Amino acid sequence: MLAFVRAADHGSFAAAAREAGISAAALGQSVRRLEDHFGVRLLNRSTRSMSLTPEGEMLLSRARGPLKELDDIGRIFEESRGRVAGTLRVSAPIGIVRHQLAGIVSAFAKNYPAVQIEIDATDVLRDLTDESIDVAIRVLRPNDSTIVARKISTLSAITLASPDYLAEAGIPSTPRDLENHKCIGYRYASTGRVADLQFKVRNKSLSLPIQPTIIVNDVEVACEIAARGHGIVQPPSAYIPPYMEAGRLVRVLANYTAKPWQLYICYASRRQLPLRARAFIDFTVEQFRTTDLS
Repeated sequence: MLAFVRAADHGSFAAAAREAGISAAALGQSVRRLEDHFGVRLLNRSTRSMSLTPEGEMLLSRARGPLKELDDIGRIFEESRGRVAGTLRVSAPIGIVRHQLAGIVSAFAKNYPAVQIEIDATDVLRDLTDESIDVAIRVLRPNDSTIVARKISTLSAITLASPDYLAEAGIPSTPRDLENHKCIGYRYASTGRVADLQFKVRNKSLSLPIQPTIIVNDVEVACEIAARGHGIVQPPSAYIPPYMEAGRLVRVLANYTAKPWQLYICYASRRQLPLRARAFIDFTVEQFRTTDLS
């Protein structure tokens, strides 16, 4: 059954077999035994493609529940012995994975070799009530009361532009000057809203709406576009060292503190967390506490 579900999810025996750590022939044989058992064809297969039959679609929709129950039973037995093991699925924004989470996951994997870690690097906000995601890293605190969100870091934000852009458009001296500048907008995946530029002016918060010339949903893309001379950008500091070290971006409005980004580790409150998830959450919180990852 597990072989069938993996084959259906991956769309090929070869990819499913790689995940399972067996040969494609062995996995295909398992699926054929399942078909023989039920007396139906579950997958239409050719040398180039694979698709579910109607019977296969019905089985796939019903197989996940029992397989999850079996996985939970195995987890309970493992945890009764205090062993941290099993598959851990972590979702986080692409940039956060590259600049912060990759190192943490690497260290966690060394400490807990029996845990198989699956990283879902995406700026799309996954539904944490979905059983496929155990833990998520998010930049904004979720409004959903069923989600537990623990703040793990504050990422300072820096206002930047390329030297070529500033030579052409002039250097802003106050945040209000940005109303006359090109700005690169970042659209939040959670709300669809384009982020305002944020500053503190005389100890008061200033939220500056912008009319961006270019809108992106990835911070690194925004930095790259700004480095090519297309306007002002305000990313978290973790993203910018390569650009500033190469002189492609320089700081502007240094006397005005930008509002920092908040980073949260999140999980569904209604789900009993497996030991591996609890271990990862505690490990990640400690790593952010003891290491300057901002």
